[in-house]
Amino acid sequence: MRIVITGHGIALAPHLKDHVGRALRKAVGKYFADSLEAHVTFSREGAHIQAHVSVHVGHDIHAEGRGGGSDARAGFNLAAEHAVKQLRRSKRRLREHHRAGARAGG
Repeated sequence: MRIVITGHGIALAPHLKDHVGRALRKAVGKYFADSLEAHVTFSREGAHIQAHVSVHVGHDIHAEGRGGGSDARAGFNLAAEHAVKQLRRSKRRLREHHRAGARAGG
């Protein structure tokens, strides 16, 4: 999976990029092993840092999170939680769809 991490007007520390890469690979790989790419963008909104996560796994998943103060990691963690919830629901829908098709085609 290719992960692109950018900061709009923010310098990103290497340890933040490592954290983002490890967390996304683990979370996305749990539900979709053949994911294509992910984009994470950090931007400043007032006194907060916002993280926007976009993952392409055959369809697009989008999530956002806002960290308190200058805590980019907290913003990313919130966005990642939202993205994981969407990935889990998406995978469940696919599983249920395939099960229903197998029973109907029986």
